[in-house]
Amino acid sequence: MTRRQLNLLEMYQAVLSHLDKFPAVWNQLAPITPIVESLRKTVAEMLAQSQLQAQYNPAGYTKRKDAHMFEILEHAFQLSLKLRSYAKVSKDHVLQEAVDLPYTTLARGAQQLVLQRCQRIAQHARDHLPELVAYQVMEEEVARLEQLLSTTEPMTPARNVILGSRKTATGNIPELVTQARKALDTLDDLVEGMIDDVTFVSTYFNVRQVNERVGRSATSKEKK
Repeated sequence: MTRRQLNLLEMYQAVLSHLDKFPAVWNQLAPITPIVESLRKTVAEMLAQSQLQAQYNPAGYTKRKDAHMFEILEHAFQLSLKLRSYAKVSKDHVLQEAVDLPYTTLARGAQQLVLQRCQRIAQHARDHLPELVAYQVMEEEVARLEQLLSTTEPMTPARNVILGSRKTATGNIPELVTQARKALDTLDDLVEGMIDDVTFVSTYFNVRQVNERVGRSATSKEKK
């Protein structure tokens, strides 16, 4: 939620809290009770949507994805150094060309391109594994890179689900704010027109003034 939406939510809650402290003042007035209940339901839904926003914060998934990609790059680059050394010694110019990648080049570009480069390195290491033993390349090292690469794809859809859920919650909040504003606008008129308790009305509009518009004062109530 934006700061403005949070401020509005706090104001709605304060209004309901004031009403709940003095139910005898208003709960026998038939026009007021359904408006209060409507506002209460809208505020409860706003709270639920706010909690969904917090629950579906993608920041943790982004950090996890970034850490995962960093680990892939580290493994792939270390393997590429050993492959390059082997290619130079064995005069395998094709292999050398394929794996001679500076770290910045390996990590450059869209994620899919980076993954493809790392996958090629893993495949070259797998293809030349017997010869690479002398260069301290173990099967476990190659298998680890393959495993990291295989678990990358499922993470992206999961993160997209999180982003989609958060976007839905975020999109629902403005509509709820509009509903609450309409309910309060009606409630303002009812409180001012039907309730004779000056202290209650004064406090109601003092709480209500947290909103973007200035609430009516209890002075006008007294003049009626």
